[in-house]
Amino acid sequence: MTTVMRSTAHPRATEVVLTATDVSKRYGSTRALAGIDLTVSAGEILGLVGHNGAGKSTLMRVLAGREASDTGRVSWRGGHEWNQSVAARAGVRMIYQELALCPDLTVAENIALSDPAARGWAWRRTAETRVARKLDNVFPGHGIDIVRRTSDLSMAQRQMLEIARALCTDDLSMLILDEPTESLSVDATRQLYDHLRDLAADGVSMVLISHRMQEVLANAHRIAVMKDGRIVDAVDTETASEDALLTTMGGEVRADTATIKRVTSAARDDLQTDGTVARLADSAVPFAVRPGEIIGLAGLAGHGQDAVLRRLWAGGRGVSVTRRRAYVPGDRQTSGIFPLWSVAENLTVSSGRELSAVGVIRTRRKTDLAGEWVQRLNIKGGARAAITSLSGGNQQKVLVARAFATDAALVLLDDPFRGVDVATKNELYALMRVEAARGRSIVWYSTENSEMAHCDRVYVFRSGRIVSELAHDEITEDRIIADSFGAHDRTQEDVR
Repeated sequence: MTTVMRSTAHPRATEVVLTATDVSKRYGSTRALAGIDLTVSAGEILGLVGHNGAGKSTLMRVLAGREASDTGRVSWRGGHEWNQSVAARAGVRMIYQELALCPDLTVAENIALSDPAARGWAWRRTAETRVARKLDNVFPGHGIDIVRRTSDLSMAQRQMLEIARALCTDDLSMLILDEPTESLSVDATRQLYDHLRDLAADGVSMVLISHRMQEVLANAHRIAVMKDGRIVDAVDTETASEDALLTTMGGEVRADTATIKRVTSAARDDLQTDGTVARLADSAVPFAVRPGEIIGLAGLAGHGQDAVLRRLWAGGRGVSVTRRRAYVPGDRQTSGIFPLWSVAENLTVSSGRELSAVGVIRTRRKTDLAGEWVQRLNIKGGARAAITSLSGGNQQKVLVARAFATDAALVLLDDPFRGVDVATKNELYALMRVEAARGRSIVWYSTENSEMAHCDRVYVFRSGRIVSELAHDEITEDRIIADSFGAHDRTQEDVR
């Protein structure tokens, strides 16, 4: 959780720059937006909150000119035409939750694609100079090599690059940010919000989408709440609270009995596990996973947690691990979903052994399995829906369901709650606990250290090494942060 001072009322709140009037949008039978009325003022940071599937990302694409609304209109400073080219000329840029970078291009080449200043024979030098200056300005100590391909960067570094690319815009007037900090470390998050507040002070408007309520409360001037494609409330930040916002969104602050009952109802009873599920032989702090344990990988982002998950998934030298394992990658767009497939096909693709008889997939079993998990995790859209028609949070539910729908004794999760709302987190927390009680082992990494409280044991990382093991009452956010910075070092053994 990021803690910063709350923003104060901005002096130019009466100068409205963008107005949305009666904006509606449908995708087939799904109503994504249902008559949105919204204004954004110059120098205002407008927070936008709501559960997954509320319509936030759709609204942002309409406001950025990326999609046309079916009804209603969007106007910029009273103008009548609004589309992507008009928005670009107005200095409106959007930072996507699902990163829009070309993986086979270098950092500078990605910048050149969208930066009009990077033209002519010196385009590469111009792009390199501009992105390096912007990264150094916003994220000091970022560690990004601008001549590397973006596919070689970590998720946090790609997120920083996506932000820097938008900020390279000359005459930037409005910035739309869709979950900008989900992959960032605590320090990078603080650096970003410091810069955003400076931009707002210079008159740049912003719309900020985040499921991290404390960040929205700390940095927005005003907060709009979305539910079922509508804006149901808009409040000044000074009078808002996290619990009140969650209640308005229509969700519970904590996991309730109905959620736990639904998640538990379809649990299978045929898992049999004994002994040690996984072990790293080359770690000075003994790393082992036993049946029924929830193991957390914590510490500063990018310090080796994902490397351990990949080692456990791939096996090999120095790794002892069960053959029955499943993996949920951190980047659902490039390594997770199959965009041309339905929800059911995405959900069941790893369950061939459970669904087949004499080598043939039984369609009825596949349909039943998909329907069971769609109901169990309340996946909006249904089993037949195209996976790309789902919100990011519901796509993430599908990936998690894919792993748990198998007979895997070990499930590996790389930041599974990135971009999901509180209600979804409650469902997934309950699912993990139920599956662990049945003997399934779970190893997961989260960028939010506070979530490690749901684990039985936690390994803390720094500089590619496990520096401590925590259990029970030792698992606190303060202790994790202290160990991340070396206050309780026990080893210098490399786990890579």
